[in-house]
Amino acid sequence: MADHEERHLNALKSFVLRARRIRAHSLAQDAKLLMELQNPKMTIHFTPETGDMRVTMKVPPEEQVESAAARVRPLILNTEDTYHAKVMNALLYFAQKAGLSATGLESIREMKRQWAKTNPKGKSLGFYEVRVQKNGEPETRISDNALAFSWIYGDVVHADTERREEGKAFGVEERYRAAVPVVVRLMMLAMVTLTITERLNADGMLPDLGGVFDEDVVVTETEIAVKTQVFVAEYDENGKIPEPPDMDQEFGEGWVPFAEAFKDQFPATVKPEGADGEQETESPD
Repeated sequence: MADHEERHLNALKSFVLRARRIRAHSLAQDAKLLMELQNPKMTIHFTPETGDMRVTMKVPPEEQVESAAARVRPLILNTEDTYHAKVMNALLYFAQKAGLSATGLESIREMKRQWAKTNPKGKSLGFYEVRVQKNGEPETRISDNALAFSWIYGDVVHADTERREEGKAFGVEERYRAAVPVVVRLMMLAMVTLTITERLNADGMLPDLGGVFDEDVVVTETEIAVKTQVFVAEYDENGKIPEPPDMDQEFGEGWVPFAEAFKDQFPATVKPEGADGEQETESPD
């Protein structure tokens, strides 16, 4: 395989694994919510008697969006294999090579154009601009896109002093509010691109990507159990234990199976009839 094909292959493999983590994120489980967050709605509250006005916008808990931002981050870094431009170029290359229709190729190009609208360094407006003036100082203004990446790079995935300073005057709430639709848009772009990749793969348009579509990519359990064997040994007078064996060797003198060493100290809890027949050992409080 040529070097450029190897690079394209690595980009797709890395992307599929990352995009499947994004699809598995808790925020991605509610499609209706994602659509609402991607196109934020602001509510204006006005009190006629006092003239007071407030603008509110509903947002998810910050920790949830913070973890989502960490998952999408490699897609916007051009040094990563998962960088969106590398992924889209790889899809176009293999799709063209496999003879995908002109319509199909154009849909991939359109996705590439959508990805290109994401600009971490951009100062242009996405939805709004924020202005602030304090203590008679000159007015400071910033676009929502710049605010969003001030939160992403200054508060969350990096501790970029310059990016955080850029949005410091507006406060962390304002930075976060601007970041929500940006993070959600990246999530949706990733999931749509993953769907396209899955379809191309199912249609035989892509080379073998190994097990990336089936490999476990997230941990869902809160208790992790590993079936294994445990051996214990006593310290000698010098505070040392017998030398542990190599992986392919048996435990030798001085090492005793855990169950044998402590069988008289821990009461066995027998599982009910119909269980798998094994016994569990519980340590007393």
